Amino acid sequence: MRRLGILFFLLFLVSVQNSMAQDFMGWPNFNTVPDTIKNGETKTQAARSKKKKPLPQKQIVWQAWTDLLKYRYRTGSRYAGRGNWERYIIFESHENVRFSGISCGSAKAPDVSLSPSSPVAKIVLLSTSASRWKWNASLSSTPTIPEHN
Repeated sequence: MRRLGILFFLLFLVSVQNSMAQDFMGWPNFNTVPDTIKNGETKTQAARSKKKKPLPQKQIVWQAWTDLLKYRYRTGSRYAGRGNWERYIIFESHENVRFSGISCGSAKAPDVSLSPSSPVAKIVLLSTSASRWKWNASLSSTPTIPEHN
C-alpha cells in the first residue's frame, strides 16, 4: 500500500512538472509576448501617442466643389495647433472675375482677380473659431496690359 502511495505521488510530481514545463525560464512561450518585447526597435502606435501631445493635422479636410454661374469654389480646414485653424478657399474660373471683401470670421484676405490666363486662386487664413467664408464676386472687364517696346 505504501508503494502505491509513493507511485501516485511520483505520478503527481511528473504531471505537475509537465504542466509547468511551459513556464520554465529556458523555454519561453512567444505567443503571449507583446510585439514591443519581441522587437524592441518598433513601438506600437498606442505607446507612441500616449507620450506626446496631439499634433496638428497633416491633411486638409476639403468640402466638395460648389459650382456657381461664372466660377466655382471649394473650402477646407486643418487644425494648426494651439486652438488655431487654417481655413482654405480655392476659387476657379475661366472668366474675368474679381473677388473682394474675402473673410472668414474676423480674418480678412486681399482682393483677388481671376482670368483665363490665371484661373485659380488659393487663400489661406488663420482663425481661432469656426466661421463661415464671405466674399463679393463681380465680373471685371478684360485687363489692359501696356505693350513694352
